[in-house]
Amino acid sequence: MYAMPHPFWNEEARNNVKIDHKEPQTFGDRFAHLFIQSMRIGFDVLSGYRKVFPWQNNIISEKKWINRVLFLETVAGVPGFVAGMHRHLRSLRGMKRDLGWIHTLLEEAENERVHLLTFLTIKKPSLIFRTGVILAQLWYVALFSIAYMIQPRVCHRIVGYLEEEAVKTYTHMIEEIEIEGSSIHSWKTRAAHQNSIEYWNLPENATLLDVVKAIRKDEEHHKEVNHKFADDYTQQSENPFPPGY
Repeated sequence: MYAMPHPFWNEEARNNVKIDHKEPQTFGDRFAHLFIQSMRIGFDVLSGYRKVFPWQNNIISEKKWINRVLFLETVAGVPGFVAGMHRHLRSLRGMKRDLGWIHTLLEEAENERVHLLTFLTIKKPSLIFRTGVILAQLWYVALFSIAYMIQPRVCHRIVGYLEEEAVKTYTHMIEEIEIEGSSIHSWKTRAAHQNSIEYWNLPENATLLDVVKAIRKDEEHHKEVNHKFADDYTQQSENPFPPGY
């Protein structure tokens, strides 16, 4: 009911998502890519996504999947809001228009928050998990805020690479849902929450698999937008993306 204008994906768009990678061109690009890759390795280990020791099994339980994507979405919802806040305050200080950036950045942040709320309908995290999110949010908001003041272009590249990894994760999740006997195979037939159906304009008989495909398409979209911002960024650039794009 309260969502900002955002794109709706038809079935073809939800199914046709490709894993691709934008090759780094500058020192800032290489730093952004290295930063995200190093963060991913640590996150994979902590979330149980990566087998660390030979005696560990490589089965990802539903609990591990939920914890992984919940934490991912709490992180992914930060950059758009922080960047939008910076642009908003800059507009106030300069007493001039923002040229459309604020809306796109805040819509991205809201979209990631909706992803979080969607997975919360499946399973609620523990108190320890919530504490970890609070601690991670404290340092990440501070770090990203400082970085955006110094190098906004690099920050958008970081988000672009973060979204590349999110597309990989959700593609793997979709593959697991399709495998009979997997811990999340039931999501293939489990009914989607009504809020998800309304937000993504899905069919009334939509399943959690349809929702995950919509979320993956959102992540691909954020990747495209942030890489574009990083490619063409200047403080006076006009936002090339209209509301609801």
